[in-house]
Amino acid sequence: MKIEDLFIELADKDFQEPSTGNLFFPAYIYQYDPKKEYEIRQSIADLHGRLIRPDIYVDCLILNIFDEFITYLREQELLGESLLELILAQEKEDPEEALGLLSEHAHSDVFLEYLHNTATKHFNFPAKYKKVYLLLHGFGSIYPYLRSSEFLKNFEKHLSGAGYKLIVFYPGEYKNKYYHLFNMINDDNIYRATLLNPKV
Repeated sequence: MKIEDLFIELADKDFQEPSTGNLFFPAYIYQYDPKKEYEIRQSIADLHGRLIRPDIYVDCLILNIFDEFITYLREQELLGESLLELILAQEKEDPEEALGLLSEHAHSDVFLEYLHNTATKHFNFPAKYKKVYLLLHGFGSIYPYLRSSEFLKNFEKHLSGAGYKLIVFYPGEYKNKYYHLFNMINDDNIYRATLLNPKV
């Protein structure tokens, strides 16, 4: 599946309307070969540049969920230290405990609210461009702390009626009705999201 096909879909004026597709859960999956991770990241940046051109005028918000998680941990403080510093210190003493803490915070309502606020700021800020897509990647990097299926299930309350479409870039394959992270690890079914690849 080529990224060019995805561009054509995102540039389509009918698809750009938040009211089209799954109105109550406007989340979509674009799966790709995990070996092409860095190529896909560049392609996502290119998508932004092409969609914002005058003939389309769509400004996408691009977020790397792993980078956002690290920023979130840096900004959260406990006893005068950032959560990131505390967890890194804990990792030296008890790596398993640190892994549990990272997973706990990645699944937390506070982190989801942080992401929601970041997206809301972008989509509510006045601009001459149409704003309709949140392109979210980095799920290969944030694993094993958070899986895309878990994220989508927990993020539903923020996405429903948000007025934008979420495009999740998934490093893996969909085969025999199941998603496989990195083409190897069985994943839960992606919660109510629409797989774009058969469509494009």
